[in-house]
Amino acid sequence: MGKSVYSVMLTDDVVAAVDALAYQTGISRSRMIDRILAQHVCCETPAQQMADIFRRIEEMANFHSRMQLLFPPSQELLQLKSAVPYKYNPTVKYAVYLTPEDPLSLGQLRVSLRSQSAALRSAMNGFYRFWANLEEQHFHEGRFLSYRIDEDRYERSLRRPNGLAPAEQGDAIAAYLSLFDATLKAYFDGLPNLQEAARSAYGVFGSETHPKKNAHILAL
Repeated sequence: MGKSVYSVMLTDDVVAAVDALAYQTGISRSRMIDRILAQHVCCETPAQQMADIFRRIEEMANFHSRMQLLFPPSQELLQLKSAVPYKYNPTVKYAVYLTPEDPLSLGQLRVSLRSQSAALRSAMNGFYRFWANLEEQHFHEGRFLSYRIDEDRYERSLRRPNGLAPAEQGDAIAAYLSLFDATLKAYFDGLPNLQEAARSAYGVFGSETHPKKNAHILAL
């Protein structure tokens, strides 16, 4: 859905009311006018589609007490946090970036954990590699996944599933996040024994059948 610049005549009082509503909502005048017109003519905008996706992810986070919303989502970014079962309960951050104009990619997930502990960072990078291997085996459906492990961060592209409504796309991302987080916690529960960590994490991954069925559709 493209965007163009239009010149229209509006009543000053109407513009003032729109500006007040836009300010309360935290969006621009143009986006507010676009939203109002879209609702009036029953046309869903990219912003509304992204809001539907984020709403389903928020519902998942509210349901699973192990994950919490960091900030209210912006138009294209939602961030969650979750405690890792390690010394002092460090926090892992999940950032979901949406790209509404890209016909192939729904967006990107970035997972990061900031720490001065070399042991924790090494363990986290070990899990990233473990997770990437799981995805290669179970999610890629004959194609290579698009991911990167760089500077203690896991970045992963999310495929735009054809034929799915925004809410269903949100469910797929939520399922992926839930599965990733549950597997991460099981992995750290098994440390410092790497074999036990892998066995524990794989056990959780293999048992989470419903999230796995939903999550795999996001593989590129």
